[in-house]
Amino acid sequence: MSEQDIIMANGVFWESLLNDPRLAGGKPLLEKALSYIRQEHVKAEFPELLSASFEISYILLCEMNQDAETMVTVMLWPLIDKGKLDPEQVGREYTSGIAMLLSALRKIDLFDTRKAHSNVENFIKLLLTSSDDIRVILIRTARKLYQLRHISEAPEEQQAEIFKEASMLYLPITHRIGLYRLKTEFEDRVMRYTKPDIYQHIEQKLAETRDDRDRFTRDFIRPIEEVLQENGFKVEIRSRIKSIPSINRKMQAQKVEFEKIYDLFAIRIILNEVVESEKADCWKIYSLVTDIYTPNPRRLRDWISFPKSTGYESLHSTVIGPDGRWVEVQIRTRRMDEIAEKGLAAHWKYKSGTRTEEGTDLYTAIREMLETPVNNQGITTNKEKRALYSDEIFVFTPKGDLKRLKNGYTVLDFAFEIHTTIGHTCTGAIVNGKIVQLKHMLRNGDTVKILNSKNQKPNSGWLEFVRSPRNIARVKHALKMEQYKDADLGKEIIKNKVLQLELEFTDIVIQRLVDAFECENYLDLYQKFGEGKLDPLKIKKALTEAKPATPVQAAVEEEQFPETMSKLTSGSKEYLIIDNRHESFHYQFAQCCNPVQGNKIFAFVSVYQGVKIHRTDCPNSRQLIMRYPYRILEAKWKSGLTKEEPLPAKEAGRPKGRQKNRK
Repeated sequence: MSEQDIIMANGVFWESLLNDPRLAGGKPLLEKALSYIRQEHVKAEFPELLSASFEISYILLCEMNQDAETMVTVMLWPLIDKGKLDPEQVGREYTSGIAMLLSALRKIDLFDTRKAHSNVENFIKLLLTSSDDIRVILIRTARKLYQLRHISEAPEEQQAEIFKEASMLYLPITHRIGLYRLKTEFEDRVMRYTKPDIYQHIEQKLAETRDDRDRFTRDFIRPIEEVLQENGFKVEIRSRIKSIPSINRKMQAQKVEFEKIYDLFAIRIILNEVVESEKADCWKIYSLVTDIYTPNPRRLRDWISFPKSTGYESLHSTVIGPDGRWVEVQIRTRRMDEIAEKGLAAHWKYKSGTRTEEGTDLYTAIREMLETPVNNQGITTNKEKRALYSDEIFVFTPKGDLKRLKNGYTVLDFAFEIHTTIGHTCTGAIVNGKIVQLKHMLRNGDTVKILNSKNQKPNSGWLEFVRSPRNIARVKHALKMEQYKDADLGKEIIKNKVLQLELEFTDIVIQRLVDAFECENYLDLYQKFGEGKLDPLKIKKALTEAKPATPVQAAVEEEQFPETMSKLTSGSKEYLIIDNRHESFHYQFAQCCNPVQGNKIFAFVSVYQGVKIHRTDCPNSRQLIMRYPYRILEAKWKSGLTKEEPLPAKEAGRPKGRQKNRK
């Protein structure tokens, strides 16, 4: 029977709780809660639940350094959960902190974790940020550990779900916030269930080698104890066996059998006295140990002179013991050991070997709170709240999928995150069972079902409450498309008319029409023709009467064009090489000037017909340069072709047949 079970069986846990100096400030709260749950009708109706509360409270006190408010919250939770206590009543009779904790616990209990495996990291962050008070997740962790310890009492159909949630969510949480001892227990119990054959095999091997291991340990420790005692050091020497999951990982990593794992255990030397020269004393102990056993200098790890970024401090060395076996020796003070054992130095980083995990600031804040528990009035400081603050929220879909959003995002933002079409037709949502408007701001842990209607369309009012820059752009684009909804029809009308006139449908033609019909831009032109506001019969007149703009410098010599090209392409190291074997892009030769090998040429990027090659003395070149300088590219002929050899359009990359123009 464990120490916890003995305390529960003797019924003295609460009495020890009342007299614990760590909870002295919260003694009135504890006495009040104890008086209530000792009432006969409460004990008679919820004996198992209250017994569980005792053990969970013990975990929180001894493993997580928690306060009286946390203990009382755990005790009252079963009564709240069963509807025997009113949360508002708790707030009046106890403290607002306890009422807040109970409310947050109820919220987390409603989270759907069935799909946690699909996005574990988001679920972990949801749990850690679901409340400003981190005691909520500590209570949940202690409760999950209690369930694992008493798994045989749970219905068989629930056992798999308990282990799944413990391994995916709470084991990583204990690892990351530095509750290393609890992490080891989570890991051990999960492996015992998920890999029973491997677990039992290693467990049996450990049992078979126990006597030999104990003998070796005694022989190894004896000379160390003698020499340290002679030199006046008061120490505790322990031997620590690796956990079964750790041994299994090592066997898998090294691809060896159990018998080939030589560092099954480590010797830990703990200096009991607290002195100013603790670092120097640790090194003195190291010197004495290595006088007895030969060390491997490559395996020396000095985390005393240079503590890990997590705060972990210890001096590790590997030495050759009796029978030529390697043994790891860890040297530290009592203070260092407390930090490492209870995880307050974020041992998860020490084990994972990474220093850049997402959420590091959050985990650091949690570890600081574990080192110094919140005050007994249940008030977390502003500093702690800022440290725990996250600009992200996590919301559930009706199917249990978890979506990550920015804090402050609305129902409309969430709809667009699912799909653009869902956003366009969104009329509202059902959030936690209540119908809300598009502008409703979502909160961490909400369950959201989007409501849609095929008749819904974006409107300018949406821009007042949509928050995501990407979604703002989506709304603006939808509004613009609505404004030009007939543009495609108008474009086809213009194109057909231009082709009937045996003209090319080019940027120059479109710009002439824009000017002739006094439109703002080409989309405005298309829309007006599509709406029927402009007469297609007037296109011929507009094109035949419209004249190209007069060049500003008509008398400029052709030789000056390379200078203009040089300015336009200044800083560019690339130009187009024109030959009859080029296949990396499509280009066409402009019919207005029909360039051939030897002509001075340039490339113009059109909107509808790709890259077109013009001669520099093309009648349209000046207009193209003046109007669209940003579309001009330098082009050169590939050397080796004869001047008289024109390039067939088909070989020069022109697509076979007529391609449909694209917008």
